Amino acid sequence: MKQVAKVVIIDEDGKYLLMMRSDHPTFPNDPDLPGGTIEVGEEPLQAILREVIEEAGIVLKPDEVEHKYTGSEYSAHQTVYHLYVAHVKQRPKVKISWEHASYEWVSMTVFLKRTSQAKDTFMHMVADVIGPKT
Repeated sequence: MKQVAKVVIIDEDGKYLLMMRSDHPTFPNDPDLPGGTIEVGEEPLQAILREVIEEAGIVLKPDEVEHKYTGSEYSAHQTVYHLYVAHVKQRPKVKISWEHASYEWVSMTVFLKRTSQAKDTFMHMVADVIGPKT
C-alpha cells in the first residue's frame, strides 16, 4: 500500500510555505507541499525530514514537527496520506529541487484557497485539516 507524507511549514510570521509543482505527470503547476512517498522501512516522520531536505533544502528538527492526520479517505486509490505541521522559529531559506518550479510564503487565507482548489486530493485534505473548524 502506497503511503505519502507531507508537511505544512509555518514561519514565525504565520506565513505558510506553498510550493508549485513543475512538470508533474498528473498535477503540473499545481500547489504542493514538501514531502512524498514513504520508502520501504521508513517511518512517516523520517520521510518528512528526508523529503524536506531533498525538495526544499530545509532541515527540520523532529520536535518542530506535529502529526495532524493519517488516513485514506481523500484518496481514490486508497493511498494512505500523512500530514504534519512544522512551526519554525525563523523563516528558512528555501532551495527548491527539480520537482518544483517555484515557492512562496503566503497567508493562511491564500494557503487554504489554493490548497482547496488544487487538482491533487492530498491538498484538499490539507485544506480540510488545517482550515478553521466550523
